[in-house]
Amino acid sequence: MNRKDISSIEDLTPDPHNANKGTQKGARLLEDSLTRFGAARSIVADKNGFVIGGNKTLETAAALGIPIRTVHTKGKELVVVVRDDLDLIDDPEKKARALAYYDNRVGEVDLDWDPEALLADIGDI
Repeated sequence: MNRKDISSIEDLTPDPHNANKGTQKGARLLEDSLTRFGAARSIVADKNGFVIGGNKTLETAAALGIPIRTVHTKGKELVVVVRDDLDLIDDPEKKARALAYYDNRVGEVDLDWDPEALLADIGDI
């Protein structure tokens, strides 16, 4: 099984055919979330370092200088990111609750489909 050694964010390549163009509002929310709360979700890359899911997160994390940690799987396990610094139930600052809202809201507002890319992919799939 040949695979690229992925040890830093520079070893990852955004999907050159990503159909989600993103939005300015989504980019601002994502940057705010990563700055305030750090990384909370994983991104998905293929064995060659091409990002399948999380292209906008990769772009923003790279700009902020956030390092990576890789987990190798064949998709038979759910990767769980445990944030030891957050407590959803007992946190007077409500940081975990705020992160939950950011996580959902960024997905809503940062979606702007590129019709040409979608049509090309639909034809290939």
